[in-house]
Amino acid sequence: MAATRSHSNVKPLTHWVIYRGYQVRFTARREGEVCGVLTTPAGPVEFTYDSAARTIYLPDATLTINEYGWEVSRGDPSDPTLEQAEISAENGIGRTE
Repeated sequence: MAATRSHSNVKPLTHWVIYRGYQVRFTARREGEVCGVLTTPAGPVEFTYDSAARTIYLPDATLTINEYGWEVSRGDPSDPTLEQAEISAENGIGRTE
């Protein structure tokens, strides 16, 4: 009987990385989880990605993404690694209604 390897589906994460314009380096892979370093304009940021929950754990924020890599929720909008314009738009700042 051949041994099987468990894989974490990182496709949503890689889409998110591409959309953000970041680079990624994976440092560890366990069942259902990968860890690594994102290279962002602000510098390197360590992360852990839970593939089952599609959740990205950053030092100062927790992001949930959908199967296409789009952010659907954010745990801490004050995270300096996230772009302020995106946070403002999500919070309705700058709208003239």
